[in-house]
Amino acid sequence: MTPEQLYVYTEEVSLHAELALSNRITFLNIAGDQRARQSREGWMYLQAFLVHFGMVSKLLFAPGSRLARATERATALRAHLEVANDSPLDNRDARNAMEHLDERIDHWLADPAKGLLESVFQDRSAFNYLDPKRWAIRRVYLVEEDVFISGGPDGAVEMPLSPLHESVAAVLGVCNTKLLGSQVYQRVSAPNEN
Repeated sequence: MTPEQLYVYTEEVSLHAELALSNRITFLNIAGDQRARQSREGWMYLQAFLVHFGMVSKLLFAPGSRLARATERATALRAHLEVANDSPLDNRDARNAMEHLDERIDHWLADPAKGLLESVFQDRSAFNYLDPKRWAIRRVYLVEEDVFISGGPDGAVEMPLSPLHESVAAVLGVCNTKLLGSQVYQRVSAPNEN
């Protein structure tokens, strides 16, 4: 991969990492406020975090790709950005939570006797109190554990979010170092219209 190509991919990873972290911080602020935590607004920020995390993940770990180009890109980019092959950035559950949301909704709605559970709980005790046969888990967040739970095709999928946050922050730091003073393309912007 050429230095110019690495620069563009690094810039893209950096953009999605920044967006992921910004959305995550806003979500944590909402989830930490007992009066606001049940608002739908919180889920928008959590889902945005997962979508941008997914983009970072796809760039660094070509998802089951049969395309040699994608595999080569991911391998070269991981080496360039010092990302280990066993990094939390390769978390398929987090990527799938948003990428396959349509299929999950189909699954949740297949049993009309079940309600859709969407709630933020301070701890696991209130969540464990609920009858799992009664609910399809749309979105659940456990504040004390920093865990997101969503219903997958084979049952509940739990995702600890702290490791995802830390790995995104780490790769952003490497991106910032790599991009510092090495702009290989000139940005062109339209003039301000007043």
